[in-house]
Amino acid sequence: MIYKVLCACSLAFTSPLYAEMQALDDAALSQLNGQGGVFLSGELSINRDGGVLWNTPVSNNPRTWAANERSCAAAGAAVSDCGLRLAVRAEASGGWYVLDNIKGVFSFEGLTLRTRTVNSGFGGDGAIFNQDVLEFGLPNEIVFDDANFTFGVANQGGWRNNALSTARGGDPSYQQTNIFSVTIDGTTRIQGNVLVFPTN
Repeated sequence: MIYKVLCACSLAFTSPLYAEMQALDDAALSQLNGQGGVFLSGELSINRDGGVLWNTPVSNNPRTWAANERSCAAAGAAVSDCGLRLAVRAEASGGWYVLDNIKGVFSFEGLTLRTRTVNSGFGGDGAIFNQDVLEFGLPNEIVFDDANFTFGVANQGGWRNNALSTARGGDPSYQQTNIFSVTIDGTTRIQGNVLVFPTN
């Protein structure tokens, strides 16, 4: 339900202000036009100082770790804390795509969220579709402060310590292959939007 606010006040501002909420009837409502949406700015700090779910081991030899220890450093390198892990499984019987060790500070300004009617374009499919979709407008700038992540594939969604026995909380069958790692420190300019189409 949409309301309108009525305000009565004098030019000298000596009288008290009064406001009353009134419901709009269908005739008045039909005369109104509006546009909805959300404009977001913010900052995400993800495991910048290490996470709380895993203890940092003393050495970087996985065979010496306890069940609650994990390092994201390469073997033989200095021990480091791990970041956030996101895993997606595309097929019920398939493997997992993972973004692992997500850490750092990500800030943005101007991310928008609104609904949009798609009734044209898309090679003629828009007119057939003729429905509302969610539109995420990408922010003009994203600032990264010592941010990093690793993309890989794994046979399980959750991380497991494959160097420990099952009795010690590990999983020797766990496998993950890291495809590439990224470290970003600076500003990235982006344009465009992402449309999310509903499915039946």
